[in-house]
Formats: sequence, C-alpha cells, structure tokens
Amino acid sequence: MSTLAVAIRNKRWEVAALCLLVGVAEAAAVLPPDAVEGLLEVLAGLEDERPRRRGGARSFDRLSGRAGRTGRGGRR
Repeated sequence: MSTLAVAIRNKRWEVAALCLLVGVAEAAAVLPPDAVEGLLEVLAGLEDERPRRRGGARSFDRLSGRAGRTGRGGRR
C-alpha cells in the first residue's frame, strides 16, 4: 500500500498533504519551463478564466492517463 493510502487510512492528514505536495513537485519537475505557469493556474482553479494559447500547457485531466503516477511502486 502506498504511503499516501496509509496516511489517508490512518487520518494522518499532514503526511497525506506532504505526499500530494511531493507528487505535484515531481510532476512540475518534468514539465517544460513555460508549462509551470499553466500548472499553477490549474492548481489554483484559474484555468478556465483566460483564453488558452495554442500549444500552451495542458491540465492534468487532459493528459493520457499519466496524472498522479510518480513511477514508484508496482501495479496490483
């Protein structure tokens, strides 16, 4: 079981928040530099408030099934 799952099961919200923060940091680390602004807008809920630039950053819900995966652990 993942650290995040154990933290949620045990209601250790600080640990769960830290796990989520690490996941976001890992995702941001592999983004092109100009896409970080788009990531921050998605996280802040501002994505739909401005017109999207063609070829700009995409939100995680538009990625092909890779959101949230950090490459650690195996599938069950």
